[in-house]
Amino acid sequence: MTRLLAGLVILGLFAAAPLQRAEAAGFYVQVPGGREVQLALPRPATPQGDPDGKAEEIWSTIDNDLRQSGYFTLIDPEAAIDGGGVEPGSFTFDSWTKLKVGVVVKTRILPTGQCGKPDAMCVDAYVYYVVNGETLAQKRFRSEAKNARYIGHDVANEVVEAVTGQRSSFGARLAAVGKKGANKEIFLLDTDGKGVAPVTKNGSINLSPAVSPDGRYVSWTSYRKGNPDLYVKDLASGHTRVLSNVEGINASPAFSPDGRYVAMARSTGGNSDIYILDAKTGKDVKRLTDNAGIDVSPNYSPDGTQIAFASEASGGSQIYVADAASGASHRVTHQGGFNTDPVFSPDGTKIAFVGRDKGGFDVFVVGADGKGLIRITQGMGDNEDPSWSPDGRYLVFSSTRNGTSQIWISTADGRHQAPVTSSGSWTQPTFVP
Repeated sequence: MTRLLAGLVILGLFAAAPLQRAEAAGFYVQVPGGREVQLALPRPATPQGDPDGKAEEIWSTIDNDLRQSGYFTLIDPEAAIDGGGVEPGSFTFDSWTKLKVGVVVKTRILPTGQCGKPDAMCVDAYVYYVVNGETLAQKRFRSEAKNARYIGHDVANEVVEAVTGQRSSFGARLAAVGKKGANKEIFLLDTDGKGVAPVTKNGSINLSPAVSPDGRYVSWTSYRKGNPDLYVKDLASGHTRVLSNVEGINASPAFSPDGRYVAMARSTGGNSDIYILDAKTGKDVKRLTDNAGIDVSPNYSPDGTQIAFASEASGGSQIYVADAASGASHRVTHQGGFNTDPVFSPDGTKIAFVGRDKGGFDVFVVGADGKGLIRITQGMGDNEDPSWSPDGRYLVFSSTRNGTSQIWISTADGRHQAPVTSSGSWTQPTFVP
């Protein structure tokens, strides 16, 4: 959440060339993973030196973000030297053309003391289209040196927008479960795996974080008192309170789009069903399901009128969607013997979920009407806990493909996948609005 207060001030901004020109040249890219464009990202120019030691941090952040995006293939930064500066007209594109580079991103870093205010540093970023030498965008960013990594995220966002015409979300926050010895705690972290900050520190098992639409509250299940109870924390004040602690299971919370309600799975002496609570008081609003089988993992549609959940009402676990007002439900998935953890896409047209296949778990996406099933992962360990990015272009999930469970990010069609974390053990990631 502190990302929002990073203090970044834009000094100047202009798009130097209409994006339609790049589109006419056959370059405009709209789908991450659909066409990866060759991109060169030379190391930053540092005309005043790098006394703060931030040049590598900024460059590596931009590099990681652009590789993660699925729009670009980055070439070796040492592969070509054009012998010039960063501004338009200060270098030639000959060496980049020979390497069949489509985009060149040049940066210049002015350290603290060289950028107006004594505690400020500046980064100038230029995005060039190599085919005709046009400047797609140029922009100056200013911030305190301690926020250098966030300048890198904003440069990457600028590059993606200059090339695709769409804003990206590098530097966004995730809530996730991190394993600490025998315990599991809830953390916030950036989409590059850095900026880790604890939400819980109770030395227990904490699971299934859910974040309110305004990003202020996190709800989760905790075993801190033995029973799996539901808690909610105000990230602004730090205050934590119990939301549901009936004897039995209180699990898998999900906020409604307006933040007024929390859907959850609760068992009271029998199978678990889906309940809706008042998000402020924890009082029951309604019981949504009353099936003989287990009902878990509720998730609201973007307009709040429907709730997807996993149910054993038909035997093995399948994905269902219920009307949030009446509780009337219908089955969405009909393939596979065990499907769970559904989550609506931001536009409400798709549902990502986890399916068990040949003993392992994989991420799938299906239309909200049950049609158009596609597979995101296959043959890469266990892949679970999907969550959509706010723009609907990416999914984050946990994966054991490299041994330990880590967070991965994938384009919505599964064609491009990249790691977010690489150490420790991470599960159940979800985007912070």
